[in-house]
Amino acid sequence: MRSGGLVLGAILVFLVAVVSAGRAKKCKDGKVYGSFGQEYDAPKNPCKPCTCRNGRWKCVTIDCPKPNCDNPYKPPGKCCKECKPGCEIDGKKYNDGEDVPSDNKCEVCKCLKGTVECNPTGCPPLPSYCEKPYTPTGKCCPECKTGCDYSDTHYDEDGNVPSDNKCKTCKCIKGKVECYPVECPPLPSFCEKPYTPPGQCCPECKTGCDYNDKHYDEGCDYNDKHYDEDGNVPSDNKCKTCKCIKGKVECYPVECPPLPSYCEKPYTPPGQCCPECKTGCDYNDKHYDEDGNVPSDYKCKTCKCIKGKVKCHPIGCPPLPSYCEKPYKPPGQCCPECKTGCDYNDKHYDEDGNVPSDNKCKTCKCIKGKVDCYPIGCPPLPSYCEKPYTPPGQCCPECKTGCDYNDHHYDEDGNVPSDNKCKTCKCIKGKVDCYPIGCPPLPSYCEKPYTPPGQCCPECKTGCDYNDHHYDEDGNVPSDNKCKTCKCIKGKVECYPIGCPPLPSYCEKPYTPPGQCCPECKTGCDYNDKHYDEDGNVPSDNKCKTCKCIKGKVECYPIGCPPLPSYCEKPYTPPGQCCPECKTGCGYKDKEYAEDDSVPSENPCEVCKCVKGKVECAVIDCPELPPYCEKYTPPGKCCPECKTDSGCELNGKKYAEGEKVPTPNPCKICSCQFGKINCKDVKCKQCDAYKPPDKCCC
Repeated sequence: MRSGGLVLGAILVFLVAVVSAGRAKKCKDGKVYGSFGQEYDAPKNPCKPCTCRNGRWKCVTIDCPKPNCDNPYKPPGKCCKECKPGCEIDGKKYNDGEDVPSDNKCEVCKCLKGTVECNPTGCPPLPSYCEKPYTPTGKCCPECKTGCDYSDTHYDEDGNVPSDNKCKTCKCIKGKVECYPVECPPLPSFCEKPYTPPGQCCPECKTGCDYNDKHYDEGCDYNDKHYDEDGNVPSDNKCKTCKCIKGKVECYPVECPPLPSYCEKPYTPPGQCCPECKTGCDYNDKHYDEDGNVPSDYKCKTCKCIKGKVKCHPIGCPPLPSYCEKPYKPPGQCCPECKTGCDYNDKHYDEDGNVPSDNKCKTCKCIKGKVDCYPIGCPPLPSYCEKPYTPPGQCCPECKTGCDYNDHHYDEDGNVPSDNKCKTCKCIKGKVDCYPIGCPPLPSYCEKPYTPPGQCCPECKTGCDYNDHHYDEDGNVPSDNKCKTCKCIKGKVECYPIGCPPLPSYCEKPYTPPGQCCPECKTGCDYNDKHYDEDGNVPSDNKCKTCKCIKGKVECYPIGCPPLPSYCEKPYTPPGQCCPECKTGCGYKDKEYAEDDSVPSENPCEVCKCVKGKVECAVIDCPELPPYCEKYTPPGKCCPECKTDSGCELNGKKYAEGEKVPTPNPCKICSCQFGKINCKDVKCKQCDAYKPPDKCCC
């Protein structure tokens, strides 16, 4: 109903506008004409779109948004100012977003929407202990002053600072002077009563004794001399060293270097403190150095001086070969040798040399001084050779090849005729071997193979016998159950449920209709004792909602409302309607004005209108008057007009408004216009005829 009312209202507004346009006056501005309601952009001012209303152009000044930049400009032919793309600095152009050089090195500048924006450069963070940061001259970022100022002097960071207290050492740490006690050397463990002498920083171990109000120094008195604690004391025995320890002179043997472990009889030379190990050997009235060679009385022995003793060993002889059974030592030599070669049949043969054999089937060699003979090497016989034989006059056995069968000889590996057609025979390794002929394999599902009469190979009976009928392998077999399909598979009838189409995922309660095999999803909806088809509309109890049957359920949604215009600030929903509307018209001085209606203004120079629920006013553009016009503004009006009731006077004669005024110049036409005499040139057609003196044109 609402949409029909809106259409009818629009038709009525259109008819009223057409009728009004027929009766309304047309507008004129110079050479621009317009009918009622026509719009045009003023050529002199694009910021004032105009509409023809009641014979006059009504123009509204466009309210331009303020550009978000410092130097906006107005493009030619446009009304509103815009931000100039890019920036121009000192004749150089920069794109939007591009960095712009700055005279201030502590700023970073960018071109943003036609304006150069500068921000301070980023600075690194200062350390947490920095209490008084400062910015050095010529730099942008603050720094933490390093070092310390102390007693009118500057000291570097981590540098030593002179201390007023000699028992403390001072340093510049993180800009502050920090002082600590000086390090003192550790005291000996036996020091029971340490003390700090006056004028010193570190404690000492008090030596000596206090006795009968007197102090006696610690140390030792020895041979009429005093020796300090821990000091060396001269010894009367050069083989002892003495020290003053806790007031007593203690003497100990001097430390001697250790002797080697093999030293059996160490001795101490006269005038020395430490024992030594006598080195070298004395042999046959001569001295020989340690580890030196000593001449031997036997040429087959070598002698050496080892740890002060002469030790002799047999000289080293090269080893004899393992096969040497009877080594011998030649006269005048120290080492045994092994006799090489063989003596055989009154001849000598070299070691590893061939020796002639009396048997042609043997080969002989001299090995380790003996003649050894072995059978000559024969080629190996095949493994299947059961009865090898040696032909007369030969050394090596041979294997008889081929087969003798049914009075025939057959070559090795040759075919031999078979008495059984289901067997094939061959001569293999001198024997006739027969095997069943090769049959093709039967399929794995073949449970009861059989061999047809007169054939050698078994076969698998194919197909199925079912209800007194035979069906081929993989063929369809009629089913007693219409919901199952049967097939002959590997000799058996196998039946499976027929394939059913899948149901949609939203189907919660599928059912199987009587007499059918496949389940179905009940479609449609039952609502208020009625059935509605799937995806069909369902009447709604709420006129502001539309309902539909979706996946077996009735789903209702708010009806779609037309969008409201963007300027609508306070939409409202009229009683009994579903969609919000935008309140039209304007309330002004206790009166209501319809949308697009004129609204009276107290200022005669303004024309006001109800536009989108608001009263908008624009300054009236006054038409230009002729320069000779005597202007005046009538009361209650905005624009000046020309006086029309004053008439003109020339040479004492008065002329009414619009009346022609005689002129002695035939080429001008004059008349009284707005209280002044206005003259215009006469326009003549070009011609070659005669022009009288008192006429302007021929």
